[in-house]
Amino acid sequence: MVNANKTQVDTKKNYLETEVSTTTENEQPEFKDFYERGLAKYEQQNYQSALAEFDLAIERDPSHADAYIYRGDVKDKLEDYQGAIADYNEAIKINSTYPKAYYRRGNVLRKVGDNWGAIADYNQAIRLNPNYTSAKHRSHIHVDVEGTEKLLQE
Repeated sequence: MVNANKTQVDTKKNYLETEVSTTTENEQPEFKDFYERGLAKYEQQNYQSALAEFDLAIERDPSHADAYIYRGDVKDKLEDYQGAIADYNEAIKINSTYPKAYYRRGNVLRKVGDNWGAIADYNQAIRLNPNYTSAKHRSHIHVDVEGTEKLLQE
């Protein structure tokens, strides 16, 4: 994990050096510039570059829930599941009524084996938007009912 973090820092540093050299003194890249480039890099499956773009977008505007969601998606692709969960948590702090944040966090919780947490997030996404059909994936989650019953009896 240390090497992955060092690679992310090096990628961001190299990106910043390139970004600074391509803008004029009076021209400051804005949130929208970084955010849109992050989306484009994500679509191209260039996840390290997308991560750097979303990092810079969030530095410019830390109150933009979608930037956290998409950075969480990038971290999910890079298998940084705890980082992805942290970004989805931030998106939820910014907008607790955003079903996409709960759904995406539920997907990652499922990957890390927290099936009950995933079910809770899918349920919350559906409560917020009853037509959110993607969140109905919760029916595919299997939980250890016998183990749960033992815990409840203790």
